[in-house]
Amino acid sequence: MPPAWYPASVWFKLQRVTVTKVVPDAGYSPFMSVRDRHRRKAAGSGGVRSRFLYCLILLVILLAVACSLGGEDEAAPAATVAAAAADASVEVTTTAMMSRSVEDLAEAEEAAADGESALDSSVTAGLPATTPADLGRDVIYRGTLSVRASDVDAAAREAVSIVQRLGGFVFGQQVSSSPEPESHLTFKVMPADFLPVLESLSGVGELIAKQITADDVTERIVDFRSRIATAEASVLRLRDLLQEAPDLENVALVERELVQRETDLETLRGRLRTLTDAVSLATIEMAILQLHEPVPDTGIDVNAWVSDSDEDPCLGSEALVASPDDDAYFCVQVENTGEVALTDVEVSSGALRLRPQDQRSFQLVTGSFDRIEPGELLSAVLHVEIREGRIAGRVATRGGIEVVFEVSGTPVPDDGVPLDTVTGASFTWVAVDEEEGPPSFIGAVQTGYRGVVRVLGYIVATIGLLLPFIPVLVAIGALYWWIRRWIRSRRSDRSIPADSTPARPQHPPDAPNG
Repeated sequence: MPPAWYPASVWFKLQRVTVTKVVPDAGYSPFMSVRDRHRRKAAGSGGVRSRFLYCLILLVILLAVACSLGGEDEAAPAATVAAAAADASVEVTTTAMMSRSVEDLAEAEEAAADGESALDSSVTAGLPATTPADLGRDVIYRGTLSVRASDVDAAAREAVSIVQRLGGFVFGQQVSSSPEPESHLTFKVMPADFLPVLESLSGVGELIAKQITADDVTERIVDFRSRIATAEASVLRLRDLLQEAPDLENVALVERELVQRETDLETLRGRLRTLTDAVSLATIEMAILQLHEPVPDTGIDVNAWVSDSDEDPCLGSEALVASPDDDAYFCVQVENTGEVALTDVEVSSGALRLRPQDQRSFQLVTGSFDRIEPGELLSAVLHVEIREGRIAGRVATRGGIEVVFEVSGTPVPDDGVPLDTVTGASFTWVAVDEEEGPPSFIGAVQTGYRGVVRVLGYIVATIGLLLPFIPVLVAIGALYWWIRRWIRSRRSDRSIPADSTPARPQHPPDAPNG
């Protein structure tokens, strides 16, 4: 029976509760706290889950080993197909490179076993060079090349043949013949053949300049592809909206927007196509210029002397004083100071009225007028008579005349093509003394006139010389006159004594005596 103070309803409810006896397991204590009991329960359930996880991992490992042993040949093609489906623009060459590397490594080990260097064997094995395409990069290659060739047309044909032989083609050509032959070519080649073609083209002529540039456009291509995908999705949505447009106004609005989106889409596709085309084909621009053969040095040295003796005129002097009826011997010496022979040597003189075709008037001492080899000398003597003070009809008595010898020659190299004519000059001086005799009347008048003029000239020169000193002379004269006057006045004062003044007479002389 419940206590009198306990509610009867609660009591009857408690009586209906079934009491379950709890049998504690090992380690269980009735004095455990509620927190310890929960921890123990969680630990028990965690152990079950961990054992289940270990079993699952072991099963996966066993399945993987079984698959690798049984289907190794089928796994690689499946992976290759999956990678190609993920990105069709990227070529998968990793497997081939790895297999080639394994083979090269095996050859290197064999070489090392035979006592050879592993590095040398790897070099001789020819490991494939890694290209940007192998790394999944898109690169645009451009090269510029300038060469000089003696035959521009032949060099251009050879360059085209080289490019076509290596799988390329001519993309453009421009030929010019004025002022000099030139040829500008543009080639398109595969990126893998870019460097070999460039090296082969460098040997067409004399290399002037070469430049290689590479532009990585991977990010730009990825960006264009992403924008194209977005634009295509937008166009599809607009086409669906166009079909569902309820009225004509909405149809027109959607059509305008669709046209704009399609235009943008085609623009993006064109830019992407331009980039991919530039990546797929490398560009080489080549300029072939005319090669100028080095021009040999040319030169000529001319010397001239004059003498009144024919013994050795080349030992004479540059000036000669001769009699009115005497002979003059002129010696002309020409030296070829260039690197090629001189031909058709010509000597002329205006004072002697000597023309280039008058070569027979000279007497050759050494050399020849037809040809002078480099370093050789041409020596020739010309005899000229002096008659009545005239040389070749020109008066040489009034101060003499200047005789200039002008020499010209044509250099001809080994190829036989004449070069520009070279020239040189040298001069001598000839004066003739006049005959002595009694002077004539006119000569005497002229001589007297010249004497008077000379005297007057001396007088005028003296006056001009003293003219600046005239003020000084005047000042000196004035000072001298003033001093003389002062001295004279002093002397006059000293000659009259102070008591020499006559006494006044007390009586005038004419006055009568009183």
